Amino acid sequence: MKKAFLLLFMLLFLGCDGKLYTNIHDKSKVGVHIPSIEIAANDAFSKKSVESIMQKRDFVVASSAYRLRAEHRDYKKACTNPLSKISSDYSFDGLVAIELFYKEQKIYSAYMDYKGEQKEALFAKLIDAMIDDLQIQK
Repeated sequence: MKKAFLLLFMLLFLGCDGKLYTNIHDKSKVGVHIPSIEIAANDAFSKKSVESIMQKRDFVVASSAYRLRAEHRDYKKACTNPLSKISSDYSFDGLVAIELFYKEQKIYSAYMDYKGEQKEALFAKLIDAMIDDLQIQK
């Protein structure tokens, strides 16, 4: 009962961000050993954040056959059409996404809408989900 109450309490106060969506595109890569990983991103903040997170999780960030692509979209900056802003549901401020490739073949993808400011912790959720889902060996 205590655990159920705690979980409900956490969902009420921590559930402001969007739902995390993940997809394993190549199930043969579950449990794979990744000796090093290359980071690509659509902006400097995403690249710096993902590199930092991967290094904190003891990954070697270098040129590799494994490439992690990170993307951040700021909905407030991306949509400038007044008609779209009126007719659309802008309950989120942006989107963060990652895709893991091995030799140009997509292995995994994850994305999440969010509210508030962009921050490194948003990418950390995606990366932690990827490590768990793929059971990655370092």
